[in-house]
Amino acid sequence: MVLAASGIILENKKILLLQRSNYTEMYAGYWGCPGGRAEKGETAEQNVIREVKEECNLNFSPTKIIKTGIWQERTYYRFLGNWSGEIIIQEEEVIDYNWFSFDSAIKLQLSFDYKEILEILHKNNFL
Repeated sequence: MVLAASGIILENKKILLLQRSNYTEMYAGYWGCPGGRAEKGETAEQNVIREVKEECNLNFSPTKIIKTGIWQERTYYRFLGNWSGEIIIQEEEVIDYNWFSFDSAIKLQLSFDYKEILEILHKNNFL
């Protein structure tokens, strides 16, 4: 089973979402949180720290698991966490980014389970 993780990055009741490039055939042009597949031997926490750094240059420290699940032979984790740094997107995998309120984000074309993630965050007053 493949491991995958993503980081939920929040600031002032807004969420950072990245728009996926055509680098991947799956959900090209859709929006989601920074994340991806783990490298061999990585834990979910190591995976999310590396992926957030690679995709948007932020230092991410996971603090809470918002959701886990299995999707297409992948065990995935959605981490809430603390972050620092300046956003610089990895242009190969990401074509755009922005901070979104719940009302704006929920209208986007969202990849994977991110509509559900937004709803969980909104219900729990994070967004």
